[in-house]
Amino acid sequence: MKKITLLLLSVLFIATYSLQAQKQFAGEIQFQTKLEGTDDPNLSSSIPNQTMNTSILGNKVKTVINIQEMYVVTNIWDGDKGTAAFVIELMGMGKFYKKWNVEEYKEKVKFNDYSYRYENEFKEVCGYKCQKAMATVTNLEDDSSSEFIMYVTKEIGTGKLNGAEFPDMEGYPLITMTPIEQYCDECYMVIEATKITPKKIKEVDFLLPDDAKNIDENPELKEMLKGVFGEE
Repeated sequence: MKKITLLLLSVLFIATYSLQAQKQFAGEIQFQTKLEGTDDPNLSSSIPNQTMNTSILGNKVKTVINIQEMYVVTNIWDGDKGTAAFVIELMGMGKFYKKWNVEEYKEKVKFNDYSYRYENEFKEVCGYKCQKAMATVTNLEDDSSSEFIMYVTKEIGTGKLNGAEFPDMEGYPLITMTPIEQYCDECYMVIEATKITPKKIKEVDFLLPDDAKNIDENPELKEMLKGVFGEE
């Protein structure tokens, strides 16, 4: 009888642990953008005033950036399907979008190589334990590279969630520091989470707006915004 009881307890423990491990994060994250590494008020004031809010449901993420109330940029990534969408709302002009299916997105980023180095340094951000990671993105066409300092948590998302920007990176970034050499030595553009709210997120939140127009159907605007949409 004692053996049966222990066996049942073991099964219950394994089942409970498995359910917890499979549970995916759902919620909203608010980020702030700031310039670090300088006390020059002229440099700090040159950074556009913007708000950045992210919604996450498992491996889906939607980030909405409102820049100086002039335009709103929305990025939508589905890590399960490997698809991406970009929506821009121009004040007085309307909303426009560009979509990439899984094959198109692979083609879009095929010349980018990603590498990560995880360091034995940790900090807490909004109650989540984060590990320092050095990310390097190399352009295979011209060998140029960009480096980022990040603090990532494994409590939110998987490598699939990061696929739009940092494929296969372990942990979701709550702090991203990008060197801004044109401003000053040791200057960084910092995007840092300021509030994390676990909550119910609906699948429909990741759909394109009904009133958005396909950028491919407006050649003139597409040409004007090609840099914004990541096209040559």
